[in-house]
Amino acid sequence: MTSTDFSAVVWKEWKEIILERSAGGSGFYRPLLLIAILGVFLPLRTGPERFFSPSQLPLYVFFSALVVTAVIADSIAGERERHTLETLLASRLSDRAILLGKIAASIAYGWLIAMLCVLFGVVTVNVTNWQGHVLIYRDWASWLILLLGPPLAAGTVATAGVLVSLRAATVRQAQQTLAVGFVVVFFGAVFGANMLPAAWKQWLAGILAAWPPARLVLAAAGVVLLVDLMLLVAVMARFEREKLVLD
Repeated sequence: MTSTDFSAVVWKEWKEIILERSAGGSGFYRPLLLIAILGVFLPLRTGPERFFSPSQLPLYVFFSALVVTAVIADSIAGERERHTLETLLASRLSDRAILLGKIAASIAYGWLIAMLCVLFGVVTVNVTNWQGHVLIYRDWASWLILLLGPPLAAGTVATAGVLVSLRAATVRQAQQTLAVGFVVVFFGAVFGANMLPAAWKQWLAGILAAWPPARLVLAAAGVVLLVDLMLLVAVMARFEREKLVLD
């Protein structure tokens, strides 16, 4: 895989995401609505103390992954529906350039939306609560969440989305599968945490109480990175050009 091939796929995906896929054909409407809610309305309601708390940032990480689900299901299944998959696979682009380019473009899209929401939030809080100096995040945990959270969470959804899209006949099928998987993982994590033995819960509570916030963020980022790498290996193993064009 060359950097030129990778860049070509990323640029192609970005044009399609921005011009076609984002918001399901409604242009910039949904991303702008999300930015308005998380970047303006929510900061106005929460105020500076809560907005600049690390506990608020997982919400932006969650939505950075959520916006990726709106575009990643189209990565392969959409090409198949538009009858452009054959042309893409017949090109000189390598398998890795196609896969990594599609995943990277989706991750960048999710990260961009998250950063725009945070940026608008910082501006909104400063404008409405001006105290003679710029209010900004002051702790390492917040900056680590901002830098690592959105790309890692978006990476999980992007790699899982490509894995689903590889075998989905239509974009709708891929979106439905991702939605069901998202719900299963979410509720599985909630119920699984509640069903842990009391000793395990006490052990986890001790870690949460003893470890510094920045260390907790790095530990969580390491776990998510491991999941991302496992999904990426699975995607690369299942990418077979001759099996991608379904009847």
